[in-house]
Amino acid sequence: MKSKKEYIILGIIIAALAAYLAVHKTDRTHYELPVISKLTASDITSIKITKDIEIIELKQKDDNWLIYPEKYPADKDKIEPMVNVIKAITITALVSEAESYHRYELDTENRISIQAGSDGNTLRSFDIGKSAPSNRHTFIKLPNDKRVYHARDNFRSKFDLTKDDLRDKTVLSVEKSQVQLVDIKDKDGNPVLSMKQVATKPEIGVEVTSEAEPAGEKEEKKKPRENIAPELVWQDMDGNPVKESDINNFFNNVSKLKCQSYISDKTKADFIEPIYTLTMTGTKTYTLSIFEKINEDDEAYPAISSENDYPFMLPAYQMDNMVKK
Repeated sequence: MKSKKEYIILGIIIAALAAYLAVHKTDRTHYELPVISKLTASDITSIKITKDIEIIELKQKDDNWLIYPEKYPADKDKIEPMVNVIKAITITALVSEAESYHRYELDTENRISIQAGSDGNTLRSFDIGKSAPSNRHTFIKLPNDKRVYHARDNFRSKFDLTKDDLRDKTVLSVEKSQVQLVDIKDKDGNPVLSMKQVATKPEIGVEVTSEAEPAGEKEEKKKPRENIAPELVWQDMDGNPVKESDINNFFNNVSKLKCQSYISDKTKADFIEPIYTLTMTGTKTYTLSIFEKINEDDEAYPAISSENDYPFMLPAYQMDNMVKK
């Protein structure tokens, strides 16, 4: 009888503990996580990024993104990863209800606030904190929700950028096939490099053939050589051939030329008397002007391009590759 009573008491205790656990739901997996609806890339035509007091506004115009209010062209390779995060952000776990936001870099000073929308309507907004220790999640906070969540993927760095980081740094874009003449002059107008593309004349002659005669004798007959298309080759101004490898190296440097940064407090008109001027002529004329360093120890040169509206800093190694080498 004593043993039966002990079993009954033990059963009552177990049942009470089960009921307690069910009511209090101490396991985090019992929480219902917010489900965020998916968007498509075409839904998002504006992004507002706020970090402390800095605000960056991006707006899509046609197929291009611009940085407002200056309307600087933005780098598509920087905008696309942002859009991919915004359109498919996914909550994976509840982290905290304690409102200790500084711990997760979700406090006012450290958070990055995102608002994305279209036609003036906000479609998505959230705050980004630091990356989770796993480096596979990011701490985030949703509007009108005091809790901190894990969002899938490590994406803070995709938004933690300055306005200058987001600008399109391409300052000259030209294809080798579009150019027939390259000319580089120094500040005194002396040629540093001049080369042109010319068409070689096809060989004019006849092709000799032999046909067997009935008597076993061979008679040579001549017929016109087929037309041969002229070959395009590069020569210097004295008519000497230029190595194909040198031509390719040159165009590899200028075909998609990117600057180090833009010069924000000056305009193109502020720069005169370049130390080198590169001119490329073909389907259109492209020019690149390089100026004396602002400070002797600088590792970049001020420059302007016919293909960009703003003065910029060109790394010294790029100048050396185009001019000195």
